[in-house]
Amino acid sequence: MTKTFILKAENQEDIEKIAKPFLDEGFKVFSEDENYLIAKKRNFGSYYIHLIFIVLILFVISYTSWLLYVVCGVYIAYFLYFLFSKSKVVLITTETVDKDGNPVEFDNIKDIAIIK
Repeated sequence: MTKTFILKAENQEDIEKIAKPFLDEGFKVFSEDENYLIAKKRNFGSYYIHLIFIVLILFVISYTSWLLYVVCGVYIAYFLYFLFSKSKVVLITTETVDKDGNPVEFDNIKDIAIIK
């Protein structure tokens, strides 16, 4: 499952300042309000692995072979694994408590190697 990194901001300008490096690295804004910003960067896996699978499926494996179904299944599993478990999500908020009144645990921006 994708881990959501939660970062603390003091106001709307601070949200924009914290979000700028993430947006410069390819994150897309999914939701935004005056109190929060949610950005996500999807990960589809390595382009080389995709190329290898496509070459295998189109040129190497016979279309009547059971191996074609196995390779297609593995390719779909590879794609979905990276899409759903390796994508990165960042929540930047000014809120300090959740909807139940519990305090929110924030991540330290210096500890996040998410930009790299």
